[in-house]
Amino acid sequence: MMLRKRAWDMMRDDFPTVRDDASLAEAIRVMRESMKETPDNQAVVVLNRNDKLVGVVTIWDLFRAVKSSVLKDEYLHDDGEVDWDQQFANACLICTQMRLDDYMVTEPTLLKPNDPVLLVLDSFLKKKRAWALVEEGGRIMGIVYATDVYREMTRDMVRAFM
Repeated sequence: MMLRKRAWDMMRDDFPTVRDDASLAEAIRVMRESMKETPDNQAVVVLNRNDKLVGVVTIWDLFRAVKSSVLKDEYLHDDGEVDWDQQFANACLICTQMRLDDYMVTEPTLLKPNDPVLLVLDSFLKKKRAWALVEEGGRIMGIVYATDVYREMTRDMVRAFM
């Protein structure tokens, strides 16, 4: 059964998006909101005004951005008194001004809806990414996460073990 699955079968067609002129703070807000429904969501698709793909901001990209503005090394190794609450508030203000351009994946893995699950799995392993976009006719139709493939794959494996 698993080998008959396609990207279409495992993709999520309800995925978070932001416009390419959004701030880092907006991407963080959108990802947090989407995690209420799907806690394992880890990406926000970035689209232009014509709904064309610009890139993807992942949870790892957000970590990198927050580290560069919030967790600066100069503060982490400071022997003096640091007002961490004030430092965090300042960093949050910086995040509202930061653009996504420097923190997004601009060449995401693109799959076709009919791509077999083995191709999906292969793309995860080759790119070392736990997600891929499903695209058809220049339009993003959905996103497939490694967790979705894992759940599907292990469901069949567990049945085979019995």
